[in-house]
Amino acid sequence: MSPERPSGDSDLLWNVLTLLIWVGILGVILFVGVVYVNPNAPINPFPPRPLPTLFTLATPSMASVAPATFSETPTPTLTATEVSSPTPSPLPTLVEGTPLPEMGSTITPTPYFYAFAVQGKPNAVTASLYHPERTCDWMGVAGRVFDLQGRPAVGIRVWLKGYLGGKAINLFSLTGTASLYGPSGYEFTLADAPMVSRGSLAIQLLDQADLPLSPQITFDTYNDCEKNLILIDFKQVR
Repeated sequence: MSPERPSGDSDLLWNVLTLLIWVGILGVILFVGVVYVNPNAPINPFPPRPLPTLFTLATPSMASVAPATFSETPTPTLTATEVSSPTPSPLPTLVEGTPLPEMGSTITPTPYFYAFAVQGKPNAVTASLYHPERTCDWMGVAGRVFDLQGRPAVGIRVWLKGYLGGKAINLFSLTGTASLYGPSGYEFTLADAPMVSRGSLAIQLLDQADLPLSPQITFDTYNDCEKNLILIDFKQVR
C-alpha cells in the first residue's frame, strides 16, 4: 500500500484562498460604499462631470455708471426729422345723402406712398370728341395711365365709387379696354344724360390684390352737354 499524503497542506491552501476571497469581497463592498457616498472621491476611476457654472449678469447700479463729461465747446450734431408714412385710406363708405369729402376738382398733393399720381386736373369736355354720336344722351368718365417712361400702362384696375342722382356707383375697369383714348385707355358710363354732382364720386387705381396704387381723386360732374365727359389721366411717379 502506498502511503497516504497528509491533508494538512491542502486544507491550509484552501483556507488561504477563502480568506483572500473574503478580503476581496470586503474590499469591493468598501470601494462601492465610498464611491456611493462620495462620487468625487479620488479612488473613483469615473468621477461625474462637474456641473456647469451658472452665468449671472451683474445688476448695474447708478453708482457704477460714470458721469458723462462734456467739453466746453459743444459738438454740433445732425438731427434727422422723422417722417411718418401715411396710411392709405379706403374710399368713403357709401351712404346715400352723405357726400364724399368736399374736394371738387381740387387735386391733393400725392403722398410718396403711392406709385401713381393724377396727371393734371380732371378735365370736363364734350363726349362727341371721341364719340360723335354721343351728344346729350350720355355722361361718363375716361382717361389713360402712363408708366415712369411715359409709356401706356395696360392691365391696371380702375375703381369708380360714390353716388350720383341718389344711386350707388361701384364700378371697375381695366386700362387698355378703351383704346379710343389710347393704348392704356379706360372708360366708365355714369348716366344717359349730363347730371350735376359735387365731390360725390371718386376714382382710384388698384393693383391685382385691390391695394391702392394711387390716392382717391374726387371730381365734379356737370349738367352741360359740352362737359359730359370727365377725363382723368394718371402717371407713375415711383
